[in-house]
Parts: sequence; structure tokens; C-alpha cells
Amino acid sequence: MRRKKLPALLLALIMAVSLAVPVFAADDVKTITVLQTSDLHGMVNPFDYAANKESKTSLAHAAAIIAAERKADPNLLLVDTGDTTQANYIQDFRDEDTNPIIDALNYLKYDAWTLGNHEFNFGFQYVTKEISQFNGVTLGGNMYKDGKRFADAYKIFDVDGVKVAVFGLDAPHIPIWEKSDPTHYNNMTFTTPMEETGKVLDELEGKADVIIGSVHYGLDGEYGTEGMRAVAEKYGDRIDALFIGHAHSKVNETIGGIPVLEPGSNGQYVSKVTLTVKKDGNGWTVTDAKGELLDCSAVEPDAAFLARYKTLDEKSKALASKEIGQVGATFLDPVEFLPGIPNAILQDNAVLDLINKVQMKNAGGDVSLAALFDSTSNLEKGPFLNRDGVKIYKYDNTLYGVKVTGKQLKAIMEKQAGNFFNQYQPGDVTISFDPNIRMYNYDEFAGVNYEIDISKPVGSRIQNVTYQGKPLADDQTLVLALNNYRYGGLVAAGLLNESDVVYEGGAVRDMISDYVASLSGPLMPECDNNWKIVGADLNDPQRDLIYEKVRSGELQIPTSEDGRTPNIASLNGPALRAAGVLPALASGEPAKPAQPETPTAPATPAQPSTPAAGGTYTVQSGDCLWSIAQQFYGTGTKWLVIYQANTAVIKSADDIQIGQVLTIPAAA
Repeated sequence: MRRKKLPALLLALIMAVSLAVPVFAADDVKTITVLQTSDLHGMVNPFDYAANKESKTSLAHAAAIIAAERKADPNLLLVDTGDTTQANYIQDFRDEDTNPIIDALNYLKYDAWTLGNHEFNFGFQYVTKEISQFNGVTLGGNMYKDGKRFADAYKIFDVDGVKVAVFGLDAPHIPIWEKSDPTHYNNMTFTTPMEETGKVLDELEGKADVIIGSVHYGLDGEYGTEGMRAVAEKYGDRIDALFIGHAHSKVNETIGGIPVLEPGSNGQYVSKVTLTVKKDGNGWTVTDAKGELLDCSAVEPDAAFLARYKTLDEKSKALASKEIGQVGATFLDPVEFLPGIPNAILQDNAVLDLINKVQMKNAGGDVSLAALFDSTSNLEKGPFLNRDGVKIYKYDNTLYGVKVTGKQLKAIMEKQAGNFFNQYQPGDVTISFDPNIRMYNYDEFAGVNYEIDISKPVGSRIQNVTYQGKPLADDQTLVLALNNYRYGGLVAAGLLNESDVVYEGGAVRDMISDYVASLSGPLMPECDNNWKIVGADLNDPQRDLIYEKVRSGELQIPTSEDGRTPNIASLNGPALRAAGVLPALASGEPAKPAQPETPTAPATPAQPSTPAAGGTYTVQSGDCLWSIAQQFYGTGTKWLVIYQANTAVIKSADDIQIGQVLTIPAAA
């Protein structure tokens, strides 16, 4: 029978006494090892087929770690916590006799697989097929059909005489994300991880010595549902370790007295928990639990694994290299404003304009929204290959068209665009992003013109919204094109109505490829520059020095703790001087950076002090493209307009010379 973990003080006393007298025989103490992978997203081989380059992490890397750990402990348990079968890099093998990723799980002898939300992307028939092919136990205790669980809630394993229970739960929001087609999840209902964990623990009472959670849900919840941090805090005295997934985060923490681990995504890490158990009457008690993240990039891929999946690698490369059309000119050049700051977030760009154009064309939309899933998304001059469509749109999202009023659209714009940026502070020389919002949750809109005033607080930033040259009226009706994932989230937020759907279509990624294939000539970059960021005066006296320090690597653009959101804090001149990173200004300056008044008044964009746009400009000392754009267009984010008009004389965006004569386009 499982007992409550021994108190730390009692353990210390036992250890102290054991130095002099053996307290229990060697057979009375055992070690249990449990390994975890999560969010593999079909990354079997160490190759990114969308980017066409080798990958430093994959299931092949994890296989090497698993083999070494299994050699040390042949009795170890191996679990995966979901989002396993849906591949972000290339997806065309789910109709094969055996899904390759399921075959790989079987080859590596996984004991348990917890279903993830992306397992339900393609149709319920694929889920049932994959479950039937998996040799281990499939877990998903919080999915119910007609009052009965669809999958097992837990499995009790006999590990060298110790009863180890592994319970598994999925993210509860699949009905939101798959709202476009409830048959994908067979119209099941889902309980929350908090609710179902308590229920499962009651069911396991007295049945197991060790209890391990294997849950496809992150530390922080979504849509108002508590995450696994709260679950660990509440039930840590009844669980011995918790493996989680879904958020793609790197987690190795002790919460509620137990190790909680998440190994990133695409085989970045293998989570490992080592449990020490002591004989306790007829059962065993956990006396120690240690969590580790084993870095897959630190090992070579397993040779036998690579040999087994060589054919899959060759087929994937062939599929990714299939030519669909031609790209007439590179879409984004450069991709980054500064190292670590993606350009496509700071200003309108041809990549997202292409996605929005295709969405509006297919859905009959007046307006559209789309997100940049990869900060390096770009299309370069040359052949348009199958991998290019995957690179700029890596998910298999389907397309929706929904009627909205002008009032609804503005509210959606505030939620999906206005809240992404940190509020401007006096002295900032870069525009930064909220660390708590993933880049794939930031949308750029097409079909309307608008401004994002980052001097204002969240909720009041979307300004001057116009449609076809006129202010968008609250009662005006438009058709909004968007993907099914965003549709489900906005319905759940009360910003869209299911009754207003006017179009349901196929995969956006396929529509992009079909559009490119339908062209009579090459695909050319087109950008209408329909939106801009305002309310930020980035003209600190030492701005250019700060930029040079970033380019040289002396200053780093900060990222979120889990590495998933770039550029989370603005570089600020007064703050950097106060910290001694920059020399003091000759005129002197307060030691602390100036703080904006409350409420913050919008900053007035700098007005042109040079000839109006439409002529030429001679580069002066201290100029950069950002500052020149600020002079002519009132915002430095339009520097790319000037760069693209002068590629014949500018070698790169950060290499302009005093005395160069630049063309300044009339339209920004």
C-alpha cells in the first residue's frame, strides 16, 4: 500500500542513524526511473524539412539518451505526453499503414502515451487508428463520451515489485480549438485537469505505491482554467512526480513538494525523475525524488534509430523539395531589424500580406487576420518548394469566414494586435513584446488600415481604423477570414458568434501552395503597408551606439524565460546609462530613467524636418535608416520602405555611408 512521503526531518534522522547502524536491508530500498518526452510533433529524424537544415534535437537524439538510461536501469518507465503525431515540418504520412511516429514509439518501447490536443487535428479515425497501433497504454482520463471515459485514466505498472501508477490527462480546450469540426474529437466532453486529477487520485487510493502524472497541459492554464502549477500545489502530497507538456516550455521545478518537468518540444530534452522507495509493510514509500532535464543536443543521434528511419527521411526530403512555382523576389530583407528583433512584427510585410490575401480570396473575406508562426519566415527568390509553404504556415489550420461588425472587429484587433507590445517608456530605442504572449497569438490584419499606439495602455491602442478609405463604423458588417484555431478562441472569448459563419474551407497551407501554382508568372512580394506602430519616439541621443552594441553582441535582446517569445524588454537609453553600460551624456542626466506620467499621454511622432517624401535625402553623420524613416514618415518602423527603394546603393540595412543619396518613396 502506498503511504504518504516521509517528512524531511524524519528522513534526515534516518540518514544520520544509518551512518552507524543499517536501518533496513539493501532489498528494502529500490530506485525507480521514469523518462518523458513531449510535443515531438513528428520530429522523428534530426532534420527540419521546412527550413532544409539539420536539427540538433529530435526523437533520434532522445533515442540515444533512452538507450543509455535503459542500460543503467532496464526497468525504467518511458512515457510521452502528447502532440506527437501532428508534424509541424512536413505532414503527409498519416495515411500510411502505420504512422511513422507511432512506429518509432513502439520501437523505443514506450510504456504510456498521453494524447495531446493536436492528435485531434485531422479526424477521429486517425486517433483511433493510432491508438490501436500503439503497443503501450494510451492515456486520456478527462475525455468522456456518453458519460464513459474514451481512454484509460491510468495504468499501474509492476516495476521490480513496486506498484507504479501513471495517470494521463489532455488539455481540456479541444472543443474550442476544434470547434470547426467537432467530429475530430467525436463530440466528446472534457473535464479540467484539476477536477480529473482529484477524481483519479481517489480511484487510485490504496492501489499503488508510487503515483506519476503524465499530463498534456502547461504550468499556466488557458481560458480561465487552472494549470498544472495549481494542480501540483493542491495535490503534491498525493503525487510523487508530474510530467507535463503542451506549452513547449523547459521546466524542472519543485512544486507542492514534488518534481514537475516539461522537456520543451521537438525532442529538445528528455525528462528524468529518479525515485528512491523504501519498504513499508506490504508496500513502498517514496523517500526521495529527483528531477533532471537531459539535453538531447549534447548527444549524437542513435545510429540504429537513424538506420531504421532512413527511408522516412528520404521520403520527407523528397516531399519537401517538390517544386510548386517560382518566387520572383525575396520577400523579407533583412529578416531582423536587430539581432533578436523580427522585422515582420514591427511593420507590415509581404509574407503575412500573402497569407491574408489567400485567406480573403478563398473565404470571400473583406478583412483577414493571420499570425507569423516562425520569426524567420521568409520567401527567397527562386523556386517555391513544398517546404516554403510549410515554413511560412507550419500548422494544418483550416479556413473560416465569419460575419463581424465594425465594433466586433475593433475589439478583436485590440485583443490580437494591440496587447502584444509593451508600453513605450521615454528613452526606449526598441519596441518590445509582452513576454506572456506567444508570437503565434499576435495577428496582423489586412483589408483595413489602422495604427497601434503603444504609448497608450492595453485596451485602447488600436487607432484610426478605416475601411476603403473611410472610418470603420461600429455597425458596418464585414466578412473576416481567419483560421479555425483563432476562430475557436474568439468564439470562446465572446468576440465571434457561431451563427455568423459564412464559409468553412480546407487547410490554409494548401491554399497558399494552390495559389502559387495557379499563377501564370512568378510570385512577387506585395505589401500594402496598411498599418503602423505609433506613439514611440525612439530618438535617444545614443540610439545608434546601442544598436551597434547589439550588432556586435555586447548587448543582447532579452527573450522570455522559456525562450519562446523574443524581444521581451525594450532597450532604454537612460536605463543603460544609469547601469553604466553607456557613457554619460555630456549635458548630464538623472541617474534613473524618466517615468511616464499616469495616464501616459501619447507621444507625438516626430515631424519631417527635411524635404517631403517623394524626393531624395543625403545621409548625414549619425543617420540610420530608422531615423531617416522617422523624419519622413513619422515612424522609424517604415525604414524598410527606404531600404527596398535603395538596394542598388545600400549593401545592407546597417551599412549606409555619409554622403550617400537615397531615394525617399512618396508613399509609406
